[in-house]
Amino acid sequence: MKFEIKRDVLVDGLTKVGKVVKSKASLPILQVFLLEVTDKEIIITGSDNTETIKYAITVDGEDVKVIESGNIVIPYQIEAIVKKSNNCIQFSLEDGNKTTIKSGKSEFEMICLDAEDFPRLPQFDYVNPSLVLAGEQFKDLIKKTYFAASTAETRPILQGVCIELVPGYVHLVSTDSHRLARVRHQAQAEEEMTVVVPAKSLDNMSKVFDLDQQVEVFVQNEQTILCKNGQTYYMSRLLNGNYPDTNRLIPTDSSEIVTINRKQLVDGLELIKEVATSGEGNKSGVVQFHVNGVASLSSQQSQKGKGKIDIPYESFESEEHEMTISFDCKYALDALKSMDCETVDMSFKGSMRPFVIKPHGDDVQLDELQLILPVRTY
Repeated sequence: MKFEIKRDVLVDGLTKVGKVVKSKASLPILQVFLLEVTDKEIIITGSDNTETIKYAITVDGEDVKVIESGNIVIPYQIEAIVKKSNNCIQFSLEDGNKTTIKSGKSEFEMICLDAEDFPRLPQFDYVNPSLVLAGEQFKDLIKKTYFAASTAETRPILQGVCIELVPGYVHLVSTDSHRLARVRHQAQAEEEMTVVVPAKSLDNMSKVFDLDQQVEVFVQNEQTILCKNGQTYYMSRLLNGNYPDTNRLIPTDSSEIVTINRKQLVDGLELIKEVATSGEGNKSGVVQFHVNGVASLSSQQSQKGKGKIDIPYESFESEEHEMTISFDCKYALDALKSMDCETVDMSFKGSMRPFVIKPHGDDVQLDELQLILPVRTY
């Protein structure tokens, strides 16, 4: 195996694939990059046994030249070496397991593993995707849901985002049992299907993908999902189990509705967070939200003191003309920051029932909502 490649071209591929290559993995074969070199393309693959990324580099005879085909499994340190190399880099495999890397006046010799030992990957039919989304649409759907998934090991199924496909639509929902995020969007979905994808995997995909290109989603078995974005292929294991029916958690009516500027509310929560946050484990703290002529955010910590911020609202629908509820500051900030609208509607049904935040207006592009459980403060 022998090839020459421009540094920036290789860095781009190694950086994407390196998202799942673990330097502290228990198995040496998961601390490597697999390079498959042919006269048409160089495919870089990395895996942590849960997520796998493949990146294809086209051989064009200018930025990429292949003299001899072959496969190598090279240690993850190659990424750091390539980033600090000169513009042109030469790779050549010698003596079966030694790869020589030359760039300018530098030369490295790295011991490689057998490509046959690299984990076998499932085969996919790249002809009929289950779902097709524009890159920006894909990122937006993930941004609005992934953060509400659980990080606890007690209920693994809640660590994922439930993706439901129905003809013409895609629905995403996530919850950690204290909050919930849901979004529905028109999409090219050709079949009905429900899968649960680890939230961490979806977040990584949105960071790796080229948002100017569409994302094709392939689900061909009950264990693996593959998302194709241009030259990047991202595979992830699916979570096993039945995702809970979240529809029954969402209130169908409300007794109070507050319409308020989203950015002003975010700024107010960011300020009050400095008092609300506890020093013990960096807990985000509880904020009290009171409406009576003005929306007031307040919090009190015995070790830090107390604070209060008043925010004007656009409208308040209520028979009682005032209301009070307490909730987790971080949950509210996460929910509000996931939205892109100017104003939001906050719908309440008493101080101890879950409340809903939705974009305000009739010209909303997405059907989205955020649900948060209140906190008892007495």
